[in-house]
Amino acid sequence: MHLPSGPAVKTAAGRVFYGGVGITPDIDVKPLTFSPLRNRIAEAAFQFTRQLAAGLVPGLESYKVEKVQYGKNARATDYPINERVIEAFRSFVRTDTLSQLTAAQLDEEIEFVKLRLREEIVTAAYSNDAGARVLLDSDPQVLRAIEALPDAKRLAESAREEPSRG
Repeated sequence: MHLPSGPAVKTAAGRVFYGGVGITPDIDVKPLTFSPLRNRIAEAAFQFTRQLAAGLVPGLESYKVEKVQYGKNARATDYPINERVIEAFRSFVRTDTLSQLTAAQLDEEIEFVKLRLREEIVTAAYSNDAGARVLLDSDPQVLRAIEALPDAKRLAESAREEPSRG
């Protein structure tokens, strides 16, 4: 922990900062974390989705990607991760010796499983950028930042109206 070394400076919102210690965020939001388990899930999702996008998963042939549609953003209805996809993934994991994942681990991380499956199939169908958007759309820090935008706008307007406070 660094001690303040500079003069106190007050922001438009009345918050006091001191030089030399960096900036502590007003809103502290923990990022999406990764663990060895989540890394194994992400790898298994990638491997499974290669088969899914190739149309090799029985009953899910509609997920086959004929060719990447660059520049297109995925709609919420495109490539839904429904119970049929989850069950096919569970079946894949049961026979996948590399991932060493169990049903209990998948259940424990089911929202992460759904997120990674969706990201991978959207990447296969629409590009890396579209897949990255899937991850951003569920990122807790991004979601909280979007939620805070109206407050930030009000603060900026307030600072513009009262320039002597800044």
